[in-house]
Amino acid sequence: MTLATHSISPDRGFLPACAERILDFARPAPHLADLSRTTLLLPNLKLAPALSMALSAAAGGPLLLPRMNTLNGMVEPWLGALNALPDARRQLILHALLRGKEWFDEALLWDVVGELVQLFDTLTEHAVALPDDEGELLARLEAAFELKASESLAFEAKLVNTLWRAEAQGRPSRTAARLLATSQWLAQLDGPLVVVAESKDPGLLQNLLDQAAARVPVLLLRPDRTLAEGALGELLQAAWPLADSAPALHARAGQLGLARVTAARERLRLVSTESLEGLGQAVADQVLDWIRAGRREIALIACDRLAARRARALLEREGVLVQDETGWKMVTTRAAAVVDAWLEVLSSDAYHRALIDLLRAPLLFADLDPLARGRATETIERLVQTSGIVSGLDRLLVAAQGDAEAAALLNRLREARAVMGQQQAVSIAEWLRRLTRSLELLGALPHFKQDIAGREWLEWHATRLAELAGDNTEEGDQDRARFSFASWRTWFNRQMDAHLFRDESIDSPVIMTHLAATRLRSFEAAIIIGADVEHLAPPSAPAWLTHAGVRRELGLPGLELERRQLREDMAGLLLASGHSVIAWQNLRRDEALMPAAEVAVLSATLGLLLGAEDLSGVVEKHVARSVPVRAGLAPQALPAPSVPPPRVPASLSASGMQALLDCPYRYFARYVLRLNEAEELTEGMEKRDFGEQLHAILKTFHTRFPHITGEDPALLLSELEAITEAAFAEAVARNFQDHAWRLRWRARLASYIAWQQEREAAGWRWAAGEEWVEREHELSHGQVLRLHGRIDRRDERAGEGRAAENTECALLDYKSRGIAALRKQVKDPDDVQLAFYSLLRGTRIAETAYVALDDESVGDVAQTEPEERAGALHDCITASFDAIHAGVGLPANGTPGACAYCEMRGLCRKEWVG
Repeated sequence: MTLATHSISPDRGFLPACAERILDFARPAPHLADLSRTTLLLPNLKLAPALSMALSAAAGGPLLLPRMNTLNGMVEPWLGALNALPDARRQLILHALLRGKEWFDEALLWDVVGELVQLFDTLTEHAVALPDDEGELLARLEAAFELKASESLAFEAKLVNTLWRAEAQGRPSRTAARLLATSQWLAQLDGPLVVVAESKDPGLLQNLLDQAAARVPVLLLRPDRTLAEGALGELLQAAWPLADSAPALHARAGQLGLARVTAARERLRLVSTESLEGLGQAVADQVLDWIRAGRREIALIACDRLAARRARALLEREGVLVQDETGWKMVTTRAAAVVDAWLEVLSSDAYHRALIDLLRAPLLFADLDPLARGRATETIERLVQTSGIVSGLDRLLVAAQGDAEAAALLNRLREARAVMGQQQAVSIAEWLRRLTRSLELLGALPHFKQDIAGREWLEWHATRLAELAGDNTEEGDQDRARFSFASWRTWFNRQMDAHLFRDESIDSPVIMTHLAATRLRSFEAAIIIGADVEHLAPPSAPAWLTHAGVRRELGLPGLELERRQLREDMAGLLLASGHSVIAWQNLRRDEALMPAAEVAVLSATLGLLLGAEDLSGVVEKHVARSVPVRAGLAPQALPAPSVPPPRVPASLSASGMQALLDCPYRYFARYVLRLNEAEELTEGMEKRDFGEQLHAILKTFHTRFPHITGEDPALLLSELEAITEAAFAEAVARNFQDHAWRLRWRARLASYIAWQQEREAAGWRWAAGEEWVEREHELSHGQVLRLHGRIDRRDERAGEGRAAENTECALLDYKSRGIAALRKQVKDPDDVQLAFYSLLRGTRIAETAYVALDDESVGDVAQTEPEERAGALHDCITASFDAIHAGVGLPANGTPGACAYCEMRGLCRKEWVG
């Protein structure tokens, strides 16, 4: 028998040329249209439809097609009879062997297992046999690293050799079984074999070709870029020569004329952007332009997955669906996110953030009324905030007994936790079974069955259980097959990260795929997304195989072949596409992000040919396009909503009035729409919490000592220290880092007592603390607005004649800030807090001031003319709320300072509209 080889240019004519060769080789006679005895081996089943059409076209009529499949598809029937060891079982066996040797920490075992599996599969695929003993392997490793008597290399040699030998004793791995199945498949061939190779070097196919050629006629069709014609082929040959002894770039570029470069650039563009959003927008804009131009077979090469996802979202917003061939990691799906949230609740004992994430998850509690579930979730969130319970499911359940819906929800979590029993050590299969039962209790499985990714997750789960059946006895030692919850979760997370989910419900001419999957395929247009040095790179090898010397000593091909294959994949894509764009992000976090080496060389080649001093004329900068105004929609203005009279708030606080002055729209969002951000539980004390503690401490102190003149200063200091210790005790017990806040305040105790003595010397006496005050404010047309607030401190001083009606009042507001900042605040005419408190208390306000508690020394900053400021605020409130009742709009006109940290900026969209 014979082996015939034909090389074909990997351009848009590759498959038609293959069809001609196949017909010449396999057709029994020119007039016969029967290729059914021929076997056609493809590198990718995506080629089959296009090649079938090319064969029919070349035959000039109907044709009985050959059997077409990939090598894995061809050998699958023989693979099942070989009883190959499933990958999941194989990992468990290696894990058990490593655990028995006690060479690694438990937390590292699964990572080591993953690298060992990849290493052993690479050696098997290349038919590399390790040395007979670890000494010889050590010698090869030492030669590769040019080291002698290395303890670390001796350990690695012992590790690899021991486990390689141990694995070889049992059932074959799927990689080894596939090689055996290939031999069995070849032995039954009874007709011509045509092999379409995806690269010029057959590599791992060479053994298959030799075995097949001994039985049947074999035709090898392979791509060869040196045969590419046209301006683009010449440009790529100049930029990326195939010969190792090619002349310098300048000499190669000099062989092309300007006209050829211009023709090549009609098919190829290089585009860079300065942000991830810009890259996604550039891709979406280009695809939309191609679609408007009538192009339909469009490929998006997702090197940068984040940018690709953004581009996909932008396209879907315009009604363009994308068929994703690459798939997404299962861990990124909603179903896997629900499972991960549940496992995080278990491992953290219902840490509050993990708990809220779980309760908000969409695929849970299928049996509950959505409104009831929402009420229970909100109740639990408020409970977490008010109780300060950072974690502890049982503690939360006790605190929730007053609300039946919230308690029922937490009870279900506790029942599911009991099913998991994460304090035990059981087999991987048993953990999976427990996980399923717990998800059933949480009402997740009905939702999973209705969700496309959820069904995929359930199929994965069933497959793993089938593969792991009997995993307790695989090694004859049940304890060895038992895993703690943490170890099992590490295994589970690795599985979720490795498994790909593909949504096959979308059929679109716009496809998203990876570079290797484009080999030998042709497109009307293609764009490489993320051609930077980080994302456009060959796949990494295991740590033991990354050293070129190690690969050479073991007889494996060098990593330079991976780099060469990447370059050929890019060249093949550009040649087989009518129009191509290479796009990347050139700036990230204010640092330059370089293009991939191949792209840099290509752009440099174009720069030399065009005589450009820089690459500005070679690499285009994407310019964001303005969003067109759609028919029937007027340009959007800044919002200025009016409030229906029944919805006008009936009460007002100092913070509410401040919001109204800072930005009327912020007031509308907060107090009319009631979109105030819910306060989050803080695990550690923040500046606001520190201030609240000081308020409570000083109220307790002054309630006990309303008048300190004449008291022993040492006694006063001791009492204030004791009150401080008691106030901070719980916070410090919960988080020791809050000890720093306690020390910070203790350093100011003596200064505070001295300041209080000065106030009493000026005639002021403490009268009340944390005083709640309300009063009615009448508007111009009879409406009444209730003013309310809590005044931190009220002091009194006897006036002339010391009569009660002559008593003067001072209103003080504690601030955990420095005195310099308070001096600036009190001079701000738009600062309303002190004036609002004066308005609440009424007349005879002699002094209003901020007290700086968090400076080197305690001091106060008084507001001038407090009653006049209160009168001005009175008129401002009246005018403002008269206007609101009259239907005047509340515009989004906040100053830049007010907008900088406003939580409503995404609602008003002032930055985008203005």
